Amino acid sequence: MEHTEEREAVGPVDTIRARVKQLRGHRGWTAAELGKQLTRHGLRWDRSIVANFEAGRRRTVSVDELLALALVFDVAPVNLLVPVTDEPYRASAIRTMNADAVREWVRGNKPLPGTSTEAQRTFYAEVAMADIKRRGHIYPLGTAYDDTPQGGGSGEHREAPER
Repeated sequence: MEHTEEREAVGPVDTIRARVKQLRGHRGWTAAELGKQLTRHGLRWDRSIVANFEAGRRRTVSVDELLALALVFDVAPVNLLVPVTDEPYRASAIRTMNADAVREWVRGNKPLPGTSTEAQRTFYAEVAMADIKRRGHIYPLGTAYDDTPQGGGSGEHREAPER
């Protein structure tokens, strides 16, 4: 019988921390240089903030900081937030999933495995009009994009209206 070692699930902040350290290394930037780059994007980080974050002494990162880091490193925010390899990922305090499934969820492609049918309806209905058009979807009647009068309509699917 083959023995496989269980890997501990990583969470969002630990993933961002590891990716920042990795991407900074790929660029050959010092902590001070990353701080300068972030300041140019409106985020006042300096060498000590970068060092404290990478060492885990700074335990949080805001959404604004996540987006600025993604801009500075020229990566999609999802690729800072979720590991780029498939490994156990802590999607919430009580839910661990594989990173591939979480990336699909964060991108808006698929609900998480185990999502109820009702929750799946919401997941697919609460989508930006641009995403619906880009994917070539026709919206179903009764969704947020259905502008027919209640009980009216032909029962046919139509293209979503411009909003």
